[in-house]
Amino acid sequence: MSKLQYLVAVFAVVLPTSQAVSEGLVAELQDNGQHELQGFLYNFNKDTKETDVDDSRLQSLITIETSTSAALGEYTYLEAEFLTYLHSMEDSHDALFHPFERDNLYAGIITPKILKATYEQDEYDVAYGLDIVDFGYGELHNSVSNFGRANSVNPLHTKELGIPLVRYQKYVEDDILSYTIMPIDMNSIAPIKSNRWKGTGSVYPKLPNGTSVSDINTGPRSISVRDVRHLILYEAVRSGFDYYLFGAAGPSTFSIVRFQNSTYEKHQPSSLQAGAGIDYVFGAHKVYTDVMYQHTKNDKDQNFFRGTVGGIFKNSDWPKTIGLNEIRITAEYARDVQVSDQADNPNLIFSSRPSRS
Repeated sequence: MSKLQYLVAVFAVVLPTSQAVSEGLVAELQDNGQHELQGFLYNFNKDTKETDVDDSRLQSLITIETSTSAALGEYTYLEAEFLTYLHSMEDSHDALFHPFERDNLYAGIITPKILKATYEQDEYDVAYGLDIVDFGYGELHNSVSNFGRANSVNPLHTKELGIPLVRYQKYVEDDILSYTIMPIDMNSIAPIKSNRWKGTGSVYPKLPNGTSVSDINTGPRSISVRDVRHLILYEAVRSGFDYYLFGAAGPSTFSIVRFQNSTYEKHQPSSLQAGAGIDYVFGAHKVYTDVMYQHTKNDKDQNFFRGTVGGIFKNSDWPKTIGLNEIRITAEYARDVQVSDQADNPNLIFSSRPSRS
């Protein structure tokens, strides 16, 4: 299927079939457009010793995030956000535009981050399309929300990317109860081949045959009922504090390494997750915590807790005396605690522990 066909197919899903793309819609998308431009220039201190990587020490990165929205009818609206990503390092790009190639490993120069339609009523709304899944209060480290994908071709400037989903949200006074179904897996974008950010080695030990886990070709999961992820999230707003509760089922968001059909592969076993978080605001400051537990079917992975405790502390009084607007300090402590070990099975090579940051 060509890229143009991909776009036509996706817009056929996202836009109501009875709604023609009129001049008024295009004008509204243009009027509501916003653009954020960032540019980075960086220099590696030393030449690389690797002969098969980009040896240019001076590199650049330019990103443009373009967002817009428009009404599609009385109760339906369209949201779109595109990432323009220009990285000078070799093996960052292989095409101008990447619409929805779920097994792609390169960063498109133009990539859709969000492209969804939302049907909104007073008591609920339904969104479908491409969107980002993100919750939790951690500012520096997210221990609980690992359902999305990202472009980390330059890991110093990671950009979140949306995934295909359908989300139902029910409004309960000031709270929100949502159910999200994520039926299609898509690769995250990471440094590969001669991209210097790929680094050397692996967080895992060597495989039994002496090769590295980093050499395993990783693709998206198959499209099937058993590979669908489900997320239930309750988000509550109270005076002075907020909290959330969540539960998830489906393939784990953390990969194990197994030996299957005479091949070493990364695999996401079926799992159940449950967790919660709370943040408390006092004055200009905030403290928060996130925690989750994962149980894996048939002990194909470890069962474990993950959590983050942190705070944000601000002061805008004395900094103004030295010409500053505000001083902000963010501090966090994150921990991953194993509850039970992976099953003793010769085909289960490594648990997900080395990759759980």
